[in-house]
Amino acid sequence: MLYEITAQVITPVEAQQRLLLTREAGCRPDPVDVDHVRRLARDMACGDWDDANPAPLALCSHGAVIRGVHRLHAVVVSQVPRRFLIARDVPHRVRYLPGGKARTAADALGAVGVASHRKEIAAAVQLVHLYDSERDTLPWAAWESRGFTNAETARVLQTRYPDLLQSVPTMTALRSGLRSTPPASLAAAYLIARAASDLRLAVAADFLQGLIFASRLEPSDPRRGLHAWFMSRGVALRGRLASAHQLGLIITCWNAWTAEEAWDDAVFGPDDPMPDICRIAAVPAPDA
Repeated sequence: MLYEITAQVITPVEAQQRLLLTREAGCRPDPVDVDHVRRLARDMACGDWDDANPAPLALCSHGAVIRGVHRLHAVVVSQVPRRFLIARDVPHRVRYLPGGKARTAADALGAVGVASHRKEIAAAVQLVHLYDSERDTLPWAAWESRGFTNAETARVLQTRYPDLLQSVPTMTALRSGLRSTPPASLAAAYLIARAASDLRLAVAADFLQGLIFASRLEPSDPRRGLHAWFMSRGVALRGRLASAHQLGLIITCWNAWTAEEAWDDAVFGPDDPMPDICRIAAVPAPDA
């Protein structure tokens, strides 16, 4: 059955009324994810919400919302009227209608022109953004609970890290040689390259090559110790928390390597703060 879909601007008052009707009718018993509502509301309030082609709200014959409850809650929280496509008289058993809205962060990156490795890039964008913005305020072990909307991930990539894609080849090499997670590999490659000035990019490349081909290193090189850790314990780790831990290990190793310290002094544990990355300045020009 095809449903007629119309466009309508929903005000915060109208959204509140629709949600009240939905609760009274009992047509949408699923619990509301408050954190997801806050993320959507943040997008709406900051101008990151896309009204152009959202998935339609689905209303049953009672006028209750059986799909789109979180979006209506976000309208109430943000206090910003939003335009939605609305399908009416949808049977209760039909919960999902076709729509053009990106369903994942990877889909959102595809919409802004990212051609490949979208899932890995989306996770790395979030990891780098957390490193830059939350390192001193939120313990890295709590990063797993920090949620991102699809629009926020695409916006952060475009406005803050458009050059992140240049590190994708290094990510692939690190995944193969170090067995680090793709987000940790890409985030580390990007942050380390950024820590070196344009005149010292070869230093960053040398460090990363050593992680990939650790068998060529001296026993005292901290990269050899890091490589041994990944070979013995790093392979089984997955998820954002594992990627954050691996990123901290790689940055700690970078700091030790640039300071010519041993790996024994470069251990990064679960209770340690995420390390600040050591920046390499350009070599001063010789006096004339």
